[in-house]
Amino acid sequence: MESEKTKHELRISRRDFLKVSAITAAAAAAGYAASKNFVFDIFSPPVNDEQLQPGCTYSYVPNMCGICSSVCDILVNVEQKGNYIRAIEIDGNPLSTLNYGKLCARGRSGTLITYNKDRLKKPLIRTGPKGTWAFKEAEWDEAIQYILQKFKELNVQPWEIVLSGGAIPCANYRPEFIPFTFASQIPTIAGSPMQPCLFGEHLGMNLTIGTFDIHGDELADDFHHSSLIVIWGNNGNPAGIFVNKGSRLGKGLANGAFVIVPDPRQSEAASKADLWIPVKPGSDLAIAMGLIKYLIDNNYYDDYFTRYHTNAPFLVYQENGVYVPYTANYEDGTVQAFYVYDEISQSIVQVPPYTNTNMYSVNGQTIRPALRVQNLTTPDGKQLITVFQALEQAVSQFTIDYVAQIADVDKSLIEEFYFRVGTMRPIDFATGQKGQEGSYTTMWRKAIGIIMALTGNIDVRGGWVYSGDHRENAIQLFQTYTSMVNSGQVKPGILIQRPQVLMSVPVLNLPGQMMQYVATALAFCNPSFWQHGHPGVWCAYNSTLTSQGLKPAAAFALFPDAGIYEAMQGQVQWNGQPYNIKVIMTCCVNPAKNMQESNWKQILQNAFVVMIDIFPMDTALYADVILPDATYIEREEPITARGATTDSGYRRRWQAIPRVYPYTIPELDLFVLLSYKLGFFEQYVTWMANSIGLPADQLIQAMQNEMMPFIQYLEKYGTYPRWGEFVGKAFTDVQSQIIAQKLNTTPEDVLNRLKTEGVITVKTFEDYVQNNERIPWNIPAGLPTGRIEIYSTILYYYVIQNFGYDPTWDPILAYIPPNWNAGYAVTPGQFVQPQPPYNDPTFKPTPPEMFYIEFKIPPIAYIFTTNVPILEAITSNSYHTNIYQFAWINKETAQMLGINEGDWIAIISKLNGAKLIMRAHLTEWIRPDTIGVPEPWGQNNPALTYSTRSLKNFGNKGVTYIWPQSYDPLTGHRMAQQFTVLVRKATPDEISEYTQLAQVQTQDTIPSQENIPGNYST
Repeated sequence: MESEKTKHELRISRRDFLKVSAITAAAAAAGYAASKNFVFDIFSPPVNDEQLQPGCTYSYVPNMCGICSSVCDILVNVEQKGNYIRAIEIDGNPLSTLNYGKLCARGRSGTLITYNKDRLKKPLIRTGPKGTWAFKEAEWDEAIQYILQKFKELNVQPWEIVLSGGAIPCANYRPEFIPFTFASQIPTIAGSPMQPCLFGEHLGMNLTIGTFDIHGDELADDFHHSSLIVIWGNNGNPAGIFVNKGSRLGKGLANGAFVIVPDPRQSEAASKADLWIPVKPGSDLAIAMGLIKYLIDNNYYDDYFTRYHTNAPFLVYQENGVYVPYTANYEDGTVQAFYVYDEISQSIVQVPPYTNTNMYSVNGQTIRPALRVQNLTTPDGKQLITVFQALEQAVSQFTIDYVAQIADVDKSLIEEFYFRVGTMRPIDFATGQKGQEGSYTTMWRKAIGIIMALTGNIDVRGGWVYSGDHRENAIQLFQTYTSMVNSGQVKPGILIQRPQVLMSVPVLNLPGQMMQYVATALAFCNPSFWQHGHPGVWCAYNSTLTSQGLKPAAAFALFPDAGIYEAMQGQVQWNGQPYNIKVIMTCCVNPAKNMQESNWKQILQNAFVVMIDIFPMDTALYADVILPDATYIEREEPITARGATTDSGYRRRWQAIPRVYPYTIPELDLFVLLSYKLGFFEQYVTWMANSIGLPADQLIQAMQNEMMPFIQYLEKYGTYPRWGEFVGKAFTDVQSQIIAQKLNTTPEDVLNRLKTEGVITVKTFEDYVQNNERIPWNIPAGLPTGRIEIYSTILYYYVIQNFGYDPTWDPILAYIPPNWNAGYAVTPGQFVQPQPPYNDPTFKPTPPEMFYIEFKIPPIAYIFTTNVPILEAITSNSYHTNIYQFAWINKETAQMLGINEGDWIAIISKLNGAKLIMRAHLTEWIRPDTIGVPEPWGQNNPALTYSTRSLKNFGNKGVTYIWPQSYDPLTGHRMAQQFTVLVRKATPDEISEYTQLAQVQTQDTIPSQENIPGNYST
C-alpha cells in the first residue's frame, strides 16, 4: 500500500505545472499569439491563482479520462486543507498531443461521477425478484463467498460463463481483461457497444488498412492538416463527440478545411459543414461505390500508391462466383507468392507474400506492376484480371445519376462531393463512430477505406495517420517476421498462414487486424486453445447454424453477443451437447439497455448475474450480486501507451484523491483478487505479462508483494485501503525498469516525468517520417500481405474458406442493398428476400411509414453518463430538451400526421412490432421520410436519480428494444437501422406504461439512501 509520503509526492502545484507547460509550449503559443495580435510576455509578473480558498493548497494530478474510449489526457485539480482533500475540477492536459489540452463537458464533469450520490457504495446481494430493486448490503467476504457458493450449486463450468465488458474496458483494460479469460478458461466475452461499433461499423475499414480499434487508439484523423474533411454517418464522432478528433477537427476548420457531411439529419457535425448532403438512410454504400467509380473513371486516384502499396495489381481469377488470388503455393497449400503483371518485362512475375511494396519481384528485380491487364490466363485457361479491374467491375453500375436516385438528393450535390474528393488533397474521411447499421455497413466502411487508399491518404499529413503505438507494434511484427524468415524458422508467407510468427509476438502487441485474427481464429474460436475444448459461444452458434445449412451469426467477430440468448433457449450445440450459459459477469457495461433489450432482459432474468460498476444502471435490476467499482480519478494503474495520437510514448493514470467510499475496489485489483480466490492467480498474472511482453516471473513476484497487504487490510477491516492499487503498482514497478532501459534513464526519472507532465513522448510522427517508418510506404501494414488490402485476404483465406461466399463478406467489394425489413435482420443465419417495394434500392416510404435512424448527442458518451447531474441538466435545459431528448421529425411530415411539438408519439418497427414511446421535436433539419431518435435514453431504475428524469420525455425502453433480434452474419452486429417504422401519436395507456419506473422493495439500499457517508479526508 502507498505511504503518506509517496502519495503526496505525485502532486505538483498548479503553478509548477503551468511552468512546465509554458516551457514546452512557449514557442507554439507565441506564434499563435502573434497570429491573433495577442500580447504575450512570458516574463510578465506571475498571477497568484493558488489561493482559491483561504488556507487551501491546490495541485494538479495527471490522469486519463475514463468516460469514453477517447481516453483523453487530463489533469485533476485537487484542493487540500489539513486532512480535507477533494477533487474540484478536471482540465485537459496541455502537454498532450492526443487532446491538446481540450476536454468536453463529459470529461470536465468527471468529479460529479466520483461525488455522485447514486454511486454504488457497498456490495449488494439480491433479496427479491429480478426486475425490481431488492437487495441487502453485504460485506466483501460475504459477497465473494456467496458468488463461490452459487458457482458450486450451479456446477458452473468455465464455458458456461459470459464476461461482458463495454468500450471502457476495451479502451482501457484490454491487457488485463482478455488475459483474465485465457487464465480462467472463460471463452466468451460479450462486448458492448462494440458489436455495433468496432465490427459492424468499422471492420470494413480495419480490413483495408490493418487497424482494430480505428476510432479509438490506432489511428489519428489528422484533420488539422486536411484540405477536405468528410464526416459520414449519424453525427460522426468528431462532433458526437471524441475530443481527440473534435480538437483536431476544430484546428482543421480554423485552417480553412472544406467539410462535407452526408447525413439524413442536420447534426452537430452537419452544422459545421460547407456541404450538407441529406442522403436517404441506406444509400451510403451506393454513394461510396459511385465515388470509387468516379475516381477511377476520371483518373483521380493516386497511381503510385495504388500500384505499389496496395494489392490492387494482384492477379485474380473468378471461381464459383468469387475472385480468387492467383498465387504460387507451397506443397502444404500456403501462399508462397502472389502474381502480378510486370509492365517492364511484359511478363507475369511473383511478388513476396508479405511486404510493404510491389516494387520488387521475389528475385529482387525492380518491376512496374500493372493495374490493368488484357488477354491473360492461368495455365488451365482461367481468365486473369487485376484486383483493380475487379474493383472497377464491382462499381460499374453506380453512375452519378443512379447514385443520386438512390440517395434521393439533387445530382449536383453528388457531383460536388465527388469532384472535391477527386481534386482536393490531403483528405480525411472521419473514421466515425455512428452510422446507419445494416448488413451493408461493413462494405460501406470497406469502400471508405478503399477511397482513402486510392487517393493515397494513408499515413500522410492531413489523412489517416497511424498512432505511434500501432506503428511500434507494426515494426515489431515486421522485425519478428524478417528474423524468423532469415533464420529459416519459417518460410515466407502471408501472416495468417504463419501462426508461428504471430504467436511469437505478444498478442496485445500485434497491430490491429493481426491481433483480432489471432484472438478470433487462434484463440476464442479455436476449441483446441481451451483445455475444456469449448470455443466461445458465438463460435459454437456459428457451427450450429452452418450444420443446418444456414449462414453463421458472426463469422469474423471479437466479443459479439451472438449465441448467448440462443444458448439459453437450448438452440446451441457443441459436440452434440447443449452449450449452456449459467452466469453473466458484467463490468462497466449495461446490457439491459445497450444490447438488444428484450433478449438481454431474458438472459439476465435466467442467469446468475454478477455486476461490477459505479452506478446502479438498469442491469442492476437483474443482478444477483453487485460489486462497487472505484472511479477513474480514484485509481492508480499501469503505464500505458499514448492512444490515438501520432506520437509514441507513455502515460499513466495517477490516483488524485483517496477513494471516497471505503468499500469500493478498483476493477483491476478486483479481477486479480477474484483470480486469487478462484485459484488461478499465477496463470492470470502470467497471461497478463505475456500478452504485452513483460517478464512473467518479475510481474508475479511484484504482484504478490503488493497484493498481500491489501488482502490483509481487507480481511482485517472489511474495507479496502483508500490509497493505492496493487495491480497498478506491480505493473509500474516492472514497466518503469524496462522503459528506463529503452530511454537510457532511471525508473525514478520515468515516474517523475509521468508524475509532473502526465505524458512522455518518445517519437513524433516527424521522427518516424525521418526514420523511414511510415506504413505502408516503408514498413508493412498490419495485414496478412503487408500492403493496404483492397482485396481482403482475411475475408478470403479465413471467412470464405470456413463459411463459403456471401456478398456480405466479398473480399473486394459488393453492393448490399438496404434489404428493408428483410435480409439477415429477420432470422439468424437465414437471408430473407425483401418483398416489393422494399427490394428496390430507390424505395422511399410514405408517412406514417418512415425510415428510422439513431444519433449520438455530444453531452452523452455512454448510457451511464446520463446519470451525471450537469450532463443531465445540459440535455434537459430549455430548447436542449427538445433536440437531445425528443425524436426528430420533419415539420411537414408531422403536420400530415397531426403531431405537434412535444406530443408523445409511438415508433413501431415494421419488422418485429417492437415500439418506442417518446416526445416529438419538429424541425426542418431532417428528411421528411426519416425519424431520428437520440440513443442514450430509456432508463427506468429508480436508483438512478438523474437518468430517470428523462422519463418525462423519453419512455422507459432503450433504443435497443426496437432492434432486430438477429445478427449480421459477418460481424454479429444487430442491423439496428435495417427496418422501417410506423409513426403515430401515442395513446394514454402507452404513455402511462412507458413512463413507469421499476418497483422498489428495499428503499434503504438505494445508493442515494444508504447510510454510508463519503470520506473526504486523507
